[in-house]
Amino acid sequence: MATETHKYLADIIKTTHATLREEARNYGPEIAWKRHVTRKDILQKYTFCMHKLATTYWSENNLSTEDTPICRVDWIKFQCKEYFLNGGIQKYNEREEDIKKKMNVKSVETEDAINYDTHDRHFADSTKKITLLDVGSCYNPFGTSSMFEVTAIDLNGVSENVLCCDFLNVHVGKEKVLSVDKQALLQLPESSYNVVVFSLFLEYLPCPKQRYNCCKKAYELLQSKGILFIISPDSKHVGANAKFVKSWRYMLSKLGFMRIKYEKLKHIHCMIFRKCTFKEVAVRWANMQVVPENDPLYQDDAAFYIPQDFRNFQEDTEEEEQKYNEEETTCMFNELPFEEPKGIHFVHHLVCSFLTSFR
Repeated sequence: MATETHKYLADIIKTTHATLREEARNYGPEIAWKRHVTRKDILQKYTFCMHKLATTYWSENNLSTEDTPICRVDWIKFQCKEYFLNGGIQKYNEREEDIKKKMNVKSVETEDAINYDTHDRHFADSTKKITLLDVGSCYNPFGTSSMFEVTAIDLNGVSENVLCCDFLNVHVGKEKVLSVDKQALLQLPESSYNVVVFSLFLEYLPCPKQRYNCCKKAYELLQSKGILFIISPDSKHVGANAKFVKSWRYMLSKLGFMRIKYEKLKHIHCMIFRKCTFKEVAVRWANMQVVPENDPLYQDDAAFYIPQDFRNFQEDTEEEEQKYNEEETTCMFNELPFEEPKGIHFVHHLVCSFLTSFR
């Protein structure tokens, strides 16, 4: 049973999401997003509540096991290990080559495509780390793993190891560019990351085209054979929003991504998309699909739709409330450093005092 404090914290989260989408409907997504990123008080409230939900409502029951990771960060770590260190990348190299041969087409091969073995031997060297870009990181949950070299970014991060960055509008160039004070990231380096993580991130954006642009940017930032994680909240059964999941795969295939992993856990969709060395291999899957006529999910190849795009403000807020129930919040955040729960009255007083200062 969720406490009043938990509900109060979760209300800030759901209201922030729903209000942003409502403003996007009323004023347009660009104006709504521009306003949102300048509201530092709202961003601080949001970050504080997300962090407090995580650390205050930590459950002693570990929801994952060594062999079967359940929570999103554990799942991502496990899948990265399987892909980069336990033969996954070689497996999908071979699969991509087999499909390419069946297509009987000639592709323009990049330097990465030609040098398969040289590229992949990087991960056989235990001193080399997997370069990971965590978008919407909040507290840099991957930073404690020796497996990764992490670039963690967010509009307003909790950890000092999280750089301030608006991923939607950040430039992509030849090199990483930081602000003078080293607190903000102004430009990201193209073709530089083995992994890009969108964990509970795309739903934050109020517009389908904004989500698409972020996926396109992830494609530009990934090295050939790099992987994109998309973790999307959904407490319904696996088939409830299957049409959305398929449309995401279709759109990402057009970009040059091959979906290599999908799991529906209790409250989330967990997906991995590989940046194909040969884009034609990924596009082939999309071209084989029979797209439903007049289906709004397929009317624009440059749009990434979520269920909330087809709801009104009231339905939005009700859905967000369901999304952040106590069990899911525990699952979403149990990878944080452990912190013993404090007395509930003290926590409620702390939260109310903090939030009142912004009103």
